[in-house]
Amino acid sequence: MASQKVLVKNFYRALLSSAYIAGAAAVGGPPAAAVAAGAIASPLGVASVELAAQQATDFTIGSKAMATGGLITEPTFALLGEAGPEMVIPLKKKTRSRKQKIQDKKKSKAWKQANEKLRNKNGQLKKGITQKDVARRAHRILKKL
Repeated sequence: MASQKVLVKNFYRALLSSAYIAGAAAVGGPPAAAVAAGAIASPLGVASVELAAQQATDFTIGSKAMATGGLITEPTFALLGEAGPEMVIPLKKKTRSRKQKIQDKKKSKAWKQANEKLRNKNGQLKKGITQKDVARRAHRILKKL
């Protein structure tokens, strides 16, 4: 964990310093970037970057570890995969608009018609037909619906 913290803190140090210099360069060009680089190198600049990097690191490392599972009920920074593969599954299904539902029904109907034309009664594709052919047919039918 200590090496991870050092790595994250170094990342934030570099990110903060380069963002400060890039912002100064965007506003005032190369002379402003040179002044910003000097400011960051000063004791006050170093302390400011160090403080901000420490806060960002604590926030990142302090995120909720989910290796033993858990329930998230609000926006949360979480550490995932720290003990191997993990799965994140939403508990609520996002509602679809009325227009999307109508389009879903049309797609379903198109695929059903295409499959009826290009498959045998046992469900296998007719000779010389590929799934790509079924998809093309469904797409053509959908355009007509």
